[in-house]
Amino acid sequence: MATCADIFDEAFADDPAMTYLHPRSDPKVLKDKSIQNFEKSFTAPGVKYFKVIIEETSEIVAFSKWVYPHTPDPSAEDPETVIRTQQHIPGSNDDLVVEFFTKFLRGRRKWVVPETHYFMSILAVRLKYQRKGLGSMLLTPVLEQADMENAKAFVQGSAQGIGLYLKHGWEEVDEILMDYSPYGGTADVKTALLVREPR
Repeated sequence: MATCADIFDEAFADDPAMTYLHPRSDPKVLKDKSIQNFEKSFTAPGVKYFKVIIEETSEIVAFSKWVYPHTPDPSAEDPETVIRTQQHIPGSNDDLVVEFFTKFLRGRRKWVVPETHYFMSILAVRLKYQRKGLGSMLLTPVLEQADMENAKAFVQGSAQGIGLYLKHGWEEVDEILMDYSPYGGTADVKTALLVREPR
């Protein structure tokens, strides 16, 4: 999962969240935590990972993380409680971390029915391979399966990725706004919430 963490960091290096959530944190501690999170999610209910590999070199250059329709674990701790009470990485903007993850969690909860919806959680492509169709390669097979099951699909799209999602039939239904201006960033950074009806 270290490769997934590397690709994610490269693909989202310019995302304001990457800049302002953990501005004073030790990069190694951040990377170790990221790898732990990927490893933990790998066995979570409904989660499936897909990857794009360059045949000649066997290098993984892109991956996606989907959450398929599933029955949530009734004994699992409430995620919002975890966000509020967990220990944050030293050097984080703690209040901003809580706000960020709470808003994104609530956005998902508002629009996703876990038992029936597909959730496209992460799509990350190494910079040198972006704009080459790899994103579509990672989306199309799962969307075809969702269509066969007459299931909706949900995604939270940044400004960088929204064009790809619109191309594949998602429609914007809501938005999340983050204000990074108290931390030196921009106010009202938008993430679109998109739902795709089955075709």
